Amino acid sequence: MEREKSSDLLKRIHEQYEVIPGIHNYCDRWCQRCRFCTRCSVYLMEVEEEKFRVENNLPEQDFEESMINILQDTMEMIIEMATEDGIELSEEMDAELEFFPPRRTGKKHYLFRKADEHSKWLIKWLRENTKKLDTKVKEFSETSKTDFLIFENAIDSLSWYMHFIAVKFSRALLPPYDESPESSYDKNGSAKIAIIATENTMQAISAIMSYFPEDEDEFLTALVRLERIRKRALKEFPDAMSFKRPGFDD
Repeated sequence: MEREKSSDLLKRIHEQYEVIPGIHNYCDRWCQRCRFCTRCSVYLMEVEEEKFRVENNLPEQDFEESMINILQDTMEMIIEMATEDGIELSEEMDAELEFFPPRRTGKKHYLFRKADEHSKWLIKWLRENTKKLDTKVKEFSETSKTDFLIFENAIDSLSWYMHFIAVKFSRALLPPYDESPESSYDKNGSAKIAIIATENTMQAISAIMSYFPEDEDEFLTALVRLERIRKRALKEFPDAMSFKRPGFDD
């Protein structure tokens, strides 16, 4: 049985499920905790592809193979859509790209630099305190279900958003190709989820700080850094929090 093309799979998913268009563009990618995963085309495609792999006893695709398949399917979709619209794809179209100057990433911007600084600090702290973390988890699993759930949730959140904040701010900081309202749409959506992730990280640090009084100064420094990131982001993207994320903010 041949693997279903991504274009056909996507069409089938939209026919079988009540998919929310574009919901995956402005989420935190934490599918295990998302109440909308069964209405997300990206999640459903991954489920269907894994189901096909298991049913046909196929090995897991490595990253390179997976990317090749995605690229092939994407090119087929582009050609198919162009044909339906009567558009001829030719080498002449390459010249049009010259009108679009390359967009520089925002990796020199304050928001990215400080978010990256946070992730490096967190990686270091988690690595240096692995034994202490394991000891706390074991202790709470035996003595307090409440503390166990709070602690585990906080550590999971810190780990999940560790790199996410910098990545999303980097995307938000990409300069638009023009000054139209549509060009600002994506940057505000990316900035909003980055700000939300920053706030979630601050809550997680606040939650575990009481469990490690010896590291209080370090945690407070991290909270100050994150609060500065949050305030700067709100100033840099004043319309971000009014952005309506499909599904989440409806």
